[in-house]
Amino acid sequence: MANSDINAKILDTINILEGLETLMDQAPNEAIAKILQKAWLRVSETFPEDFQAATKEDAGAEGLRCYLRVKAFFENPSENPIAATELERYYRNHLPLDGDTADFLFPE
Repeated sequence: MANSDINAKILDTINILEGLETLMDQAPNEAIAKILQKAWLRVSETFPEDFQAATKEDAGAEGLRCYLRVKAFFENPSENPIAATELERYYRNHLPLDGDTADFLFPE
């Protein structure tokens, strides 16, 4: 499978995750929010292992998109330029998890 095919499938999956994030924000109660969170986690597990490992600290839809842009930048910087702020954000998101993020990614 070509790299562009993989990226297209990853982008489609990111769009699904973003929809689930929106639904979680609009959930009428905690029980529904937890169901949506479990769905979000199951969908995110479909990413390749290297992608999961690289985005574990910033696994939200925007963080995943940022990772794709940074990855493309490192593969070919002249054809895939990024802003310095994106690179800074990418590295900042590799700091240790805070409590809220850990609770989301590792619910009880």
